[in-house]
Amino acid sequence: MPHCQNCGYQWNWKDMFKLSLKSKQPCRNCDKLQYPTYQSHFWSYMLFLIPFVLVFNFVSIYLEAGWPILLLILLVHLTLALLLMPSLLKLSNTKHKFQKLI
Repeated sequence: MPHCQNCGYQWNWKDMFKLSLKSKQPCRNCDKLQYPTYQSHFWSYMLFLIPFVLVFNFVSIYLEAGWPILLLILLVHLTLALLLMPSLLKLSNTKHKFQKLI
């Protein structure tokens, strides 16, 4: 799990989950607002969006699965994404505006 950029406090999963939903969260130790870095926010969403689209299309087109199977895949994928996404975020002291990745 990442550390606060101000005081070095190690964040837990619950705080990182709140940060991924609200895009800002105060540190429990020093009360300074922490933001996810733009790159980590972008890549954590892409890491789960791209495989979902590929798997969903493969199952629906090539395997011709019905709606119950597709809904099950959606629920499993969303659960995994929500559980793993907070561990991929990195913290920053400043809020970043949209910018180029390179």
